[in-house]
Amino acid sequence: MSTPASLLFRKLDGLFSVYKPQGVHWKLVRDTIETNLLKAVNSCPAAPPRCTVQFQLLPSGDGSSSSQLTVTKTSLPALADHPLVTGPRFHKIRVGVGHRLDAFSSGVLVLGLGNGNTALESLYRSHVTREYTLEGELGMATDDFTNTGRVIERSTFDHVTNDKLDRVLAMIQGANQKALITYSHVDLSTQEAYELAVKGLLRPLDKSPPILTGLRCLCFKPPLFTLEVQCVNESQRFLRKLVHEVGLELRTNAVCTKVRRTRDGPFKMEDALSRHHWTADDIIPAIANFRCTTRKIRKNDINRQIVKQSDSSTQTQGQTRTSTCQSESASKEKAGSLSPPSEMSDSSPLGGALFMNSYDINTKKKLRLKCHQTDHAIAYTLGFMGYKRHSSEENAFREAYQQHSRLYPNYGVAQGMNGQLWWTSLVKSTFSQCGVQDPDLLATLANNLYYNFSGPENWEVFPDSNSTLKSCTALGLKQGVVSNFDRRLDGILQGCGLRTHFSFLLTSEDAAVAKPNPDIFAQALKKAGVPAKYVVHVGDHYINDYLTSRALGIQGYLLDRHGLQTHLDIPPQHRLQSLDELPARLLQET
Repeated sequence: MSTPASLLFRKLDGLFSVYKPQGVHWKLVRDTIETNLLKAVNSCPAAPPRCTVQFQLLPSGDGSSSSQLTVTKTSLPALADHPLVTGPRFHKIRVGVGHRLDAFSSGVLVLGLGNGNTALESLYRSHVTREYTLEGELGMATDDFTNTGRVIERSTFDHVTNDKLDRVLAMIQGANQKALITYSHVDLSTQEAYELAVKGLLRPLDKSPPILTGLRCLCFKPPLFTLEVQCVNESQRFLRKLVHEVGLELRTNAVCTKVRRTRDGPFKMEDALSRHHWTADDIIPAIANFRCTTRKIRKNDINRQIVKQSDSSTQTQGQTRTSTCQSESASKEKAGSLSPPSEMSDSSPLGGALFMNSYDINTKKKLRLKCHQTDHAIAYTLGFMGYKRHSSEENAFREAYQQHSRLYPNYGVAQGMNGQLWWTSLVKSTFSQCGVQDPDLLATLANNLYYNFSGPENWEVFPDSNSTLKSCTALGLKQGVVSNFDRRLDGILQGCGLRTHFSFLLTSEDAAVAKPNPDIFAQALKKAGVPAKYVVHVGDHYINDYLTSRALGIQGYLLDRHGLQTHLDIPPQHRLQSLDELPARLLQET
């Protein structure tokens, strides 16, 4: 027979998440929840006490006045079952804790009850991605990387800008992307690895060092800044040290003021129960909401263990064929045979794909020079309209561009904007600062400037572009463009006579992400239908093009036309002074 307490125990079986406040140890959170659950279970109505049969001498009930006693059978409750004797019926409920948070940190903490404790182990082995929000402060360093530690150094930070911070974060993320590929132990030449990379599902196969899968700046108000981090196998000390290392890369110091976990695998901040809801009445619905997720976690872990066992057995069987394979490969090398391009051999990039940066092929006006040309156009327009020109007005566009890029990155796609709205809003803001207040005139000027850069008139093709693109086509390469530009790029390339060379274009506006975010390269790989190891990327930006592509396993080349790139970690064979060098370089790699 089921009792209310047993029914309650059946419901307290699974995973749920709570919000751990800062300054509270995770053990106190666990003990508080355990105490609340024990109170709820012990408050359930208990089963009726056992009855004992006793024979007692009681006065006869015949109504006579005699004092005769009669042996009477009576049923009495057993005092041994009384709550005052037994005390609480339940003394322990095992509450399992997932990836823990130290006292300095706050955020989502996953807990398990009943079979949920087994699911917690499966969740740990699956190496799920966790998201954090890190708040830092520039200007000092402490012994424990927090703002409450002992100060060991102070420094200035006036030279730190948002752009410098973004470059440092991109460099760190690129290095970690390469580590993720290394520890995932997947063969990048397989279709499975390609699909995992496109979906962002690459995970370390076994225990690995902490790896960052995403890193960006959410807010920069010196000396304070906020970072968003996605990572696996991390610790909170590692994250605090990350803030410290970011400060060192910026030639200053930084301490971490807050660590908040916003997601732990499928458990998000909005799913976490606050302190006032750590009761059975709120925990039971939370467990029910994630019951399907809990089953899926355990099922995936079982499948992963099966695959791992099969891989180990396959590896054992494969050792018997190692000598034969080595002899066959040696004979092929002696014969000097090369795989045809259609087979996409490991040693040859031919038959793969070539990604180009649009500013390297179709213009001598890169983004910063394009802005320079645009602010001259604005200054000329102001003079033509009779407005007095000042040097501050000529710099207004450049300043407005930087501000717009910070407030609405990547043409404001995340805020519901598009390239045209972004540029026209930018131009209107610039003209308004220069004294133009007529709304109709502002709209006309903004639209005219936008369309002036939509055709080939203001763009110039590099002399080596056409010849190189034709040579790469002859080599059997599928060519595409990956660019931090808006949707006007298609028309510009058509007007410049370059569009026919490319099988696809991918702008940051269409991709909804911009370089150095690896997602834009993942989308390009999907469009090309070629694994990363058979892809070549040419670009002129050290972080956006070279580091990011190399971190993803793409053969990246840095185009340095004027010899201004002084990075020492780029070997000579990865540098190009002209696009004309590319076909010969690709043939040398075969």
